[in-house]
Amino acid sequence: MNPHLNPQHMMLLLGGAVLAIFALILGAYLLQRYLSHTLNPQEPKPPRLRVDDEAAFTLATVKGVVTELKSEQKAAQEKLLGAERRAEENARKFELLAGEIDYGLMIFDSGGFVTFSNPLARKVLAVDTWSRRRYGEVFRDIPDLSGLIGECFETGTETRKKTVEFSGPDGNTRRVEVSVLTTHDRFGAMEAVACLSREVAPAAPDA
Repeated sequence: MNPHLNPQHMMLLLGGAVLAIFALILGAYLLQRYLSHTLNPQEPKPPRLRVDDEAAFTLATVKGVVTELKSEQKAAQEKLLGAERRAEENARKFELLAGEIDYGLMIFDSGGFVTFSNPLARKVLAVDTWSRRRYGEVFRDIPDLSGLIGECFETGTETRKKTVEFSGPDGNTRRVEVSVLTTHDRFGAMEAVACLSREVAPAAPDA
């Protein structure tokens, strides 16, 4: 069972709670009237509503509560759809911008799984980033980079422009400059780790 409730489920739970509270209040009111009439039989009794009138009143009240809940649920659904449309539009803009930068870019969510990578990252690091895997699997053959990302997740330590060497698919040694940076939500909790990379020229041989 998913522990996170979506807005629709929350509205249904809220509606059930309101109806239950209304039923309890109505029951307590009717019980108080009954006890009052029983304990004070000599007091003049107000004219009683017919059963049909009481049922109609109760039904009308319940219908009013249900109508209000449906209206609130519709408004919540419209807000959710609007937020999803804005998120999709922002994601498209982000992908366009990420495709234009001169660095490879990979983003890992708070669980360490790849959520985004641009084509240059796949070329520079020579790794498969299409499947949803954690950084340790993606950089299994680049342990130095995997260690930098792991340290960032564990301690929040960022790395800037550090050169990492590894053997490429062709067997040649590659030198890549990497930066590992964090992003945080409005409460200060880490929400993602970004890895920027670009290939650098091999070190000049000693004279």
